[in-house]
Formats: sequence, C-alpha cells, structure tokens
Amino acid sequence: MALAAGNLPLGMVGLFISGVLSVNMLALGGKADTRGAAIFNLLTAVLATAVALHSWLGGGSPLYASQGFLFAFTYWWMGYNLYTGVEDQRAFGWYCLFVAINAVPFALYTLRAEAWILGANWILWGAAWFMFFVLLALRKSQYYSLMLTVTWTMIAVLWFCSLGWLLGWMDFQKFYGFW
Repeated sequence: MALAAGNLPLGMVGLFISGVLSVNMLALGGKADTRGAAIFNLLTAVLATAVALHSWLGGGSPLYASQGFLFAFTYWWMGYNLYTGVEDQRAFGWYCLFVAINAVPFALYTLRAEAWILGANWILWGAAWFMFFVLLALRKSQYYSLMLTVTWTMIAVLWFCSLGWLLGWMDFQKFYGFW
C-alpha cells in the first residue's frame, strides 16, 4: 500500500518544520534570540494549523490532519514558551510524551504504506519528542547532550537531506517516486 501523490502529509509544512527546528535548537543553545525564534514557531504553527484544518475539513483525511495538529500544537506551545520566557515547561514536556507515543502508530502506518523515509522520520521525531519529555517533564538535565545529539542527527540526516526541505519541494511537484 503506497501513499498516492497528493496524499503525503506534512509536505509543505515539512519545509518550514525543518527550518524552525534548526532555529529552535540554536535558540535553546544560546546561539539565537528566543523571542525571534518564537516568531518562526508561531508562523510555522499557523501554517501547520491551516494545512491540518484543510486536510480535515476540506474532505481530506482526519489521519493526516491529526499528524499536522501534533506539529501545529507543538509549535504554538513552543512559540508561546519562547516568547514569554516560561521557565517551568513540565506541562509542555508531558505533551511531548503524548506526541512521542502517537509517533509510534504514525511510523507504523507510513512504513506499512511503503513511505520508508517518512516512517523513519516518524521514528526519529518520536525519539526527539521523547527526549524533550525526559528533559522538560522529568527534569533529567543529565540527558541534555543526548537530546542535542538525537535532535541534530534528525535534522542533519533526515530533515535537511530528505524530509524537511526536500520533501516540501517534492510535495509541491507531486513527486514521490524516490521511496
């Protein structure tokens, strides 16, 4: 069961998710202004929300919409936290666990649909969200370097190389034959 052209979730949004995650990692590492990063998060959240609503209300798939909403709510929340300087982010950490758990069936669905790269990306997204759960909800700061490694690996290997930037452009062209 392969995903058909036009049925690939998050294609256009993936283009911006790859950028916003990079900016977030730089901001969290002290290399970029957090309030400036918040604006990018909020703009990405607006886009992800619009795409998810279109997918859901426009006769598309609630399954694809729910994937989009996981990202949209993440970037709404992250944008708010970065903009206001929220210090206690345990609630956001628990939300990250919710998303990490949901990443498992999405990974299985996309792998079953023979969208191998997207399935692998869901696995890495789930790992990154789980690391944010560990850091923010459980406050296990000793795992900060592991979270950085997992997240930067996800950015470098999958998002920039295949899923974020490239997948966004391939969705514009309705080209999915590379997997």
